[in-house]
Amino acid sequence: MKQRGYTLIELLVGLIIFAIAMAGIFVAFTSLWDSQKVALGLSSSQQGAEQVEYKLSEAFQAATNCLVTDSGCVQGTPVQNATSTGCTLYSRNSSGTLVQTAYTTSGTTFQMTTSGVTTVLATNCAVTLTYYSSTTYNSTALTSYTPSSSTAANLIAVGISVVDTQSGGNTAYTTFVRLRNGP
Repeated sequence: MKQRGYTLIELLVGLIIFAIAMAGIFVAFTSLWDSQKVALGLSSSQQGAEQVEYKLSEAFQAATNCLVTDSGCVQGTPVQNATSTGCTLYSRNSSGTLVQTAYTTSGTTFQMTTSGVTTVLATNCAVTLTYYSSTTYNSTALTSYTPSSSTAANLIAVGISVVDTQSGGNTAYTTFVRLRNGP
């Protein structure tokens, strides 16, 4: 009577082959999981960067000049406190009153403040503003500069660059906006 069974060596070899196969499946699953996390992070990052770029573009295009009858602003210009990471823009509400909205960067948070109320527009982002002047509105030769209270009236266009980083995704949006009331 002969009994048929597996030897200890055969069992160990089978166990090693099974462990190698499971390790391969685990590595493939982990790689797929990481790819999905990056894709979702990139989507979130794209939305954040696009939202900031759109909000700033819209604000610069809607900006209006401060008039002699307005107070607390730089007359003849739609912008004040212009830096590479933020500025204050003028606009008019439905009753024609001048409204000042400050766009600022605080660490990696980009926010806007209107009438003392601060709204966070995006987190984990970097915003860079480049201001341009020209002697004529239709000129193609624009000069970058930092507007001061005496030169802000020469502002004709703004370059907006937004880099948003979330969940491993990194997205950059860049646009160029001509001001409605530019010289």
